[in-house]
Amino acid sequence: MNPVIADIEAFSKLVYSCFMTETSQTSNRYMQIFLGIIVLIMVLAILKASKDVSIPLVLSFFTFLILSPIVRKMDKLHIPQFFSITLVMALLLFIFVALGWFVVITIDTLVKVVPFYADKITSLDGLLSTRLSGILNLPEGTSFLSALPVNWSNLAINSLTSISGRFLSITKVALLVYIFILFLLLERRSFVPKLLAAIPRNKGMKMAVMFERITRQVSKYLLLKSLLSALTGIMFFITAIVTGLDFPLLWGVLAFIFNFIPSIGSIIITSVTILMGIIQFAPDWSQVVYIAILTISIQTILGNIIDPRLQGGQLNISPFVILVSLSLWGYIWGIPGMFISVPLTSVLQILCANIKTLRPAAVLMSSGKSYQREKEKQTAVSRYLRKQDKCKRGENPTLEAMEKAADTEAKRNNQKGDFIMPESFTEKR
Repeated sequence: MNPVIADIEAFSKLVYSCFMTETSQTSNRYMQIFLGIIVLIMVLAILKASKDVSIPLVLSFFTFLILSPIVRKMDKLHIPQFFSITLVMALLLFIFVALGWFVVITIDTLVKVVPFYADKITSLDGLLSTRLSGILNLPEGTSFLSALPVNWSNLAINSLTSISGRFLSITKVALLVYIFILFLLLERRSFVPKLLAAIPRNKGMKMAVMFERITRQVSKYLLLKSLLSALTGIMFFITAIVTGLDFPLLWGVLAFIFNFIPSIGSIIITSVTILMGIIQFAPDWSQVVYIAILTISIQTILGNIIDPRLQGGQLNISPFVILVSLSLWGYIWGIPGMFISVPLTSVLQILCANIKTLRPAAVLMSSGKSYQREKEKQTAVSRYLRKQDKCKRGENPTLEAMEKAADTEAKRNNQKGDFIMPESFTEKR
């Protein structure tokens, strides 16, 4: 055979094999994406169908993350585990009982004052009709409420009664959450060792660091969010007292609760508070203006200035992704899903960041924060080796030293809150 023809034939086979390999890899990648989407849909369907069990379990996990810093602080003070867990569970029981008592007392009070506020709404309707009839050329005696065939007094009473009727089911959920938290606290020290013992070292260490990252990052977010929500509730309580708005404790508690719902929670509680001011104080609009200015200022300062500075963008989640997750988890689990949508999305993002094929999804979910590059990772490794005096002039570091450096760098980044695992840690082992 002619050598030229043989070379052409060999080159053709090489190109064909490369093309077929690339096509096969592309097909496998698309197949993995397709299967991943199917698995995701199935998991979401299962979570929606099993919400009676999954909601208490997830709520208990995130409550455990809020309590973890308190327990760790007690550990540093050398308080025995039995006493630390007993104190934390007693505090949690007090909070649950106080909330239950508050709900019962508030519903009882609101049912009694519903007729009074129904009359206030009727008088407000007459006031608006009188003011707008001359502007809009409406006939005298026009009633805006009459256009809606609703008995507002009966509607309010029925709504409050239905809430009190569901109090037993809410108590069952709270009891499940309390029991789950107790066992999570009891087993918190043994989880990581069991994980390392059950899974091979290369994967076990990776999962252990990933779990630590999830707990630290989400715990810090929830703790700061709880403190800011408590501060928001206190400010709303003071605002209600200063302006003379009825039920100041109710507005403080509602502001604390709704502040956990991202974006729309603050809008809802501010709007409802202003609406209550209109119903109570109209036609004295000066008090309504004070309430509007104070509540909007509180939400603006705490939500748009203090919250971003304290959080520091540590979650690294796009605002659009937060809104999408709010809608998605609200559809799956209702109002509880809306409250925990951001922590759930953060956990999902960390999981995607630690699965090689899903890392692009983690990047797309992020807010655009720059990630570590290979050069920066190598610089960090070299810096660690110099500090440990393990890299002498003209001598290459050993594989063991490089692996230890990668492990240390991964843990250092974990404490910083950067959710992307260094590739040197995830792939070399």
